[in-house]
Amino acid sequence: MILIGFMGSGKSTVARELGERLSLDVLELDDEISRLSGKTIPEIFAEEGEAGFRSYEHQVLSDACKIDGIISTGGGIITYDDSYEIIKNTERKVIFLNAEFESLYDRISNDATRPLASQPKAQVRALYDSRIERYKRAADLEVDTACCLEDTMKAILDPTP
Repeated sequence: MILIGFMGSGKSTVARELGERLSLDVLELDDEISRLSGKTIPEIFAEEGEAGFRSYEHQVLSDACKIDGIISTGGGIITYDDSYEIIKNTERKVIFLNAEFESLYDRISNDATRPLASQPKAQVRALYDSRIERYKRAADLEVDTACCLEDTMKAILDPTP
């Protein structure tokens, strides 16, 4: 499975829970990018820019797709065409974790470690709006994460048609 969605949608939390319940490894792409580059994500952006980061991200995604497990992506992965094509054309189930923007913004703004935490709400909303259709087009399943983890897990593991 590949989990996609905006920052604050619960990708990391859901990935850990899925990994535990399904006895699968969890690959956090940002962690793998840091391991590959030997740098933190902020260092990559500062030294190599977004293009450098997206190049690492694409490489790590390509490698991760060869391994059985749950892949938790960064929120912007769908903005890089090469990575988007991998996700869109994979044999893996792609799950778009989503919630109302207000819920996502509350999660983001209450977490100082989030890169967008200090950005104006209108700017974050514009970023969300610019990505939403790509998330939807790439996904096999869209799951609302506004409620509790248990409801999210049920929607993923036992989806009703």
